[in-house]
Amino acid sequence: MAAMRVLRLFTLVLAAGLVCTAANAADADGATEPGAHDVFNQVQRNAWYLPTTDHVAKLFVTEIGQGAPVVFLHGGPGRDFHYIIDALRPQLKRHAFVLYDQRGSVLSPVPAGTEGKLTMRQMVDDLEALRVALGRDRLALFGHSFGSLLAMAYYRAYPTHVERMVLAGSMPPVMNKDMSDAYDKALEQREAAMMSREDAIARALAEAGLPSDKQRDTPQQARMRLRIRYNAPLDLVHVERWHQLTSGGIYYNHAAGAAIAASMPAWDVRPAIAAHPVPITVIQGDSDYLDPSARLWSALAKAGKVHLHVIRDAGHCAWIDQPQAFAKALRDGLDDH
Repeated sequence: MAAMRVLRLFTLVLAAGLVCTAANAADADGATEPGAHDVFNQVQRNAWYLPTTDHVAKLFVTEIGQGAPVVFLHGGPGRDFHYIIDALRPQLKRHAFVLYDQRGSVLSPVPAGTEGKLTMRQMVDDLEALRVALGRDRLALFGHSFGSLLAMAYYRAYPTHVERMVLAGSMPPVMNKDMSDAYDKALEQREAAMMSREDAIARALAEAGLPSDKQRDTPQQARMRLRIRYNAPLDLVHVERWHQLTSGGIYYNHAAGAAIAASMPAWDVRPAIAAHPVPITVIQGDSDYLDPSARLWSALAKAGKVHLHVIRDAGHCAWIDQPQAFAKALRDGLDDH
């Protein structure tokens, strides 16, 4: 199916090292919330494991913050949730964020050799099992990147179990075989444009103090060079903030990601929105390679079906490029409507 190529390409892009974390995320007023410094202690203290209903895996689950609960759905597929934590800091006095590694990800492994059997339907069913375990009638969902697609898939499967959705760095609301070829081509062009900003990359390499000859790199410097040359240009407008990105390695299960991506059919969230409307907020950078300015959501926004926050001068990890604007948009999406 042509639509499958979209997700395969999406997975390959993410395999290059997409995970974003802001070292000092600010709130909408420019200051980190008091007490947010102990967030990683909360991750450890509040951890528990949720057995999947098919008894194949145990999902690592934890919680940070206080207030109305929100379930975060991380990117990938096959990645982990830690990259989003600093972006959540400005909201921790208003919301308790439930964080979990999806099946097949770092902290929720499946038996060796079975990653190839993972499917999107399992991801959806695992999220439903989490809802039941949390004792919630409905879930408020915050999905980033692939997590936006998982949120939409869950909404389509269990529309009455969704309270609201905030989608950041979002995939399009609909994808089918008539759209996928054009989307693939445009996506490749956008990726190439982001990756070809040689002046910005050269400045970041120079500011990092790396050797002019990469053959002289230490192992640490080689990793820095990879992050500057290949991770930051795709994910950020501000390449000089490369150090706020974390990258692949042990944080990405390629086999899991490839299997889940291969299981994704075409999708269309619009019927669910029409039949079971809930507050939906899309937060998108104007230079996000997946869908700049969320143009593919514009018709739904004009119809009043979704609330659109376009963040200027920002890419796929908008909370690093524009932390204050992202914090305000996320707050609005979680609290308003």
